[in-house]
Amino acid sequence: MKSLSTPELAQRVAQELNQPEATALAVLDRAIDVMKKELQRGNRIELPQFLTVQLKQGQTVAAKSAAGSNMHLPAVRRVHLDLDEEFRKKLEGTGVYQILLVVPKKNFFTGVMAARLTSPRSNVTVVQGEDDAVAQLRKEPPDLVVLDVGLAEPWKVCEAVKKHKESSMIAIIRIFAEGEDPQAVTGLQVQHDESIVEPFELSELVRLAESELARFAEERNYFDHSIHFRLQTKEDCIERCNDLFGEMLQQSGLPEESREALAIAFREAVDNGSRHGNKYNEARPVDIQYFVDREKVTVSVMDDGEGFDTEIYLSRGVGGNPVEAARERNLAGGAGGLGIMLMLRCVDKLEYNYAGNKITLTKYIQKA
Repeated sequence: MKSLSTPELAQRVAQELNQPEATALAVLDRAIDVMKKELQRGNRIELPQFLTVQLKQGQTVAAKSAAGSNMHLPAVRRVHLDLDEEFRKKLEGTGVYQILLVVPKKNFFTGVMAARLTSPRSNVTVVQGEDDAVAQLRKEPPDLVVLDVGLAEPWKVCEAVKKHKESSMIAIIRIFAEGEDPQAVTGLQVQHDESIVEPFELSELVRLAESELARFAEERNYFDHSIHFRLQTKEDCIERCNDLFGEMLQQSGLPEESREALAIAFREAVDNGSRHGNKYNEARPVDIQYFVDREKVTVSVMDDGEGFDTEIYLSRGVGGNPVEAARERNLAGGAGGLGIMLMLRCVDKLEYNYAGNKITLTKYIQKA
């Protein structure tokens, strides 16, 4: 279990509000001082959706003086904490989960599905169409979204959920029609977390929903932002991919200089995967996963190519001359290693998988 100090809390607040750390620390310190004084005056501190704090007078203690006379010692005031009921339930794992079921059109089977997903620990809200789903997300964010078969643009809901840091840890299950390929991609599509293909038993969907709710309840303890998207190897998709990545970086907590450096490395990684890995074949997708935790931003870019031997270029990139290394590579008939060296200089950590078709870039929010 990790203990967070006031400066560490202030750092997190500063990152999330994109404000100077010194300002956040000053406000936090002042808020603590004000709360102390109010408690000493006998007032109660209420922090909505979190807890209530107050000092309660204890019982006086009977005692005898040295001369043998009866006396009463002053009562000791004790701190009394009341956790918000909904917050307490979530801590104890007994809270009621909210499930949003999105259907193209309500019918009899919609009611049956909603009834099966409803339990003592879960409530279900049914909406019709992607636009109503996005509106409901803004009004009352759920814990799980289930996208029924037949929706025209289900990825529109996925993007509305996943590209925003505050909602990205909502789980999404998508239902596919018989014969549909869950891995197929058109353009650029933000991905669901799990899928199920018709025909299936409703009990299978219920088990999958329970599993996803449990998994995301755990992952929220570790990740602040998580998104997975795939795109066709097309110029317009690549540009939109870079724009989407830029939107997410703005929410990352990285300072501007680090955001710019990671954006450069990401562009290079996507370009390498599209050009050298997929060879601009539109049928071959590029797969991207992005995570933010308290310490770092991590993004992986995977192409559908055969990969390459990465070791020689990584070793040259650490200590070699990038221009000379790229020249040697070109003379040998290769594609050049300048891009790898550029990425090495833009990130804190760069890793390839064994096959050489997946690169992972890491930038620390604050270096140790």
